Amino acid sequence: MAFINEGYYEVCRKMYIAIVDDNVSEVDLLKRHIEKYIAKTNRDIRPVCYYSPTLFLAEYRSQFDLVILDIQMPEIDGLKVAEKIRRSDKSTMLVFITGMSQYAIAGYKVQAMDYILKPVAYYDFSYMLDNVFKRSESQKQVSIVINNKLGSSRIQVSDILYIEVQNHKLFIHTRDGVVETWGALTTIETELPKLMFSRINSGVTVNLNAVIGVDNDSVVLPNEVLPLSRRKKKEFCSNLARYFGGKTHD
Repeated sequence: MAFINEGYYEVCRKMYIAIVDDNVSEVDLLKRHIEKYIAKTNRDIRPVCYYSPTLFLAEYRSQFDLVILDIQMPEIDGLKVAEKIRRSDKSTMLVFITGMSQYAIAGYKVQAMDYILKPVAYYDFSYMLDNVFKRSESQKQVSIVINNKLGSSRIQVSDILYIEVQNHKLFIHTRDGVVETWGALTTIETELPKLMFSRINSGVTVNLNAVIGVDNDSVVLPNEVLPLSRRKKKEFCSNLARYFGGKTHD
């Protein structure tokens, strides 16, 4: 099963944020800052608060665009939570809330985008949120979360080379390797950007941005050549020309 991360697909429309902090008063302060930011900017932000980092990790499925972590928590500190997130999710943005600036250096190890010192002032918090939206909008990335027997992981669509189906299993070929899941090719295609992917035969859809060339009845990708069926050739070549023609005029 795969599902689209809506926060990345429509970054200007919604932003899903998790706040992980065992201190109720500090969480309430951040919630007030978010409410004020929404009122000033008209952004659509969906915050979810966790007072237990253990509960957060138990429910985490790469569903958040931003995770705000308190570093000093009794069950498990924020840095360790961030390390666990990064094992399966490389793209979710992380921000630390801390009372001591020396923790900022440790944040680089988990690719944290920012840290804010306590007590959290609205100016600092709103500046951070501005940067979060700027990064999302500049990346214009779509990501999907893949669920399988090993758990779940987030994949940037731009990293996908092609997806094939074999015996009701989906094999997602990315620049970093192959991810296996289950489902129908038609189902996952509805979750992908329509103009970015195109079928080359009944069991394979290709990321047009990864196509190096078309050679007779083959599609050339980085380090791989895939068969192009006669039935799909005209449609595929038309989609390919439209895609690169559209990109030229962006």
